[in-house]
Amino acid sequence: MPVPMSTANFITLLRLPLLILIVLLLHLPGAVAPFICLVLITALYLMDWLDGYVARFKNEVTDLGSVLDIAMDRVVENVLWFVFVSLGSVPLWVGLVFIIRSFLVDGLREYALSKGYSAFGMMHSPLGKFLVAGRFMRGFYGLAKGLAFGGLTLCQALIALGPEAVSEMKVFFWLTPALVYLSVILCIARGLPVLADIRRLMDQVPRPN
Repeated sequence: MPVPMSTANFITLLRLPLLILIVLLLHLPGAVAPFICLVLITALYLMDWLDGYVARFKNEVTDLGSVLDIAMDRVVENVLWFVFVSLGSVPLWVGLVFIIRSFLVDGLREYALSKGYSAFGMMHSPLGKFLVAGRFMRGFYGLAKGLAFGGLTLCQALIALGPEAVSEMKVFFWLTPALVYLSVILCIARGLPVLADIRRLMDQVPRPN
């Protein structure tokens, strides 16, 4: 008998068609599409918060839900970074940092799952628990990326409006790169503890179910 999909997992998967719509709109000419994308990107990140809230409220927290949420986060961030790379808004190396980190860290998390540990339960060091598993840092990291994507989208809209709009709102053209680099720093800082903590699981007997 098939297991019904939980509400939280449905919200998580619903982010994918919304992401595709954002990608399509970002490649349209003019300023209207980027302004619409600002609203949609906000909704995209609110849904990331909502699926976790619903999972806790309805007692639907599962290892599958945790893995699915992380996987969708990876899809969202990697797709958006490379969309902005293709648009010339961010350098190629930024996209490469995120995609390399995601494949490496998530591969190690799969190993941890084979040992009976959840994606965040594998973290055992105080620093790892704070940077990777802690709710504050997870939220701060998501906020930094969301603001960076929002800033990049806004800058694209301002460029489409013309030089006068760019001049009047030039603050966003130095604030947005700062948010991009902050996201890169957090990406690396949250990836390194996973590499350190995975050593404890090496050759360890799997946890009993």
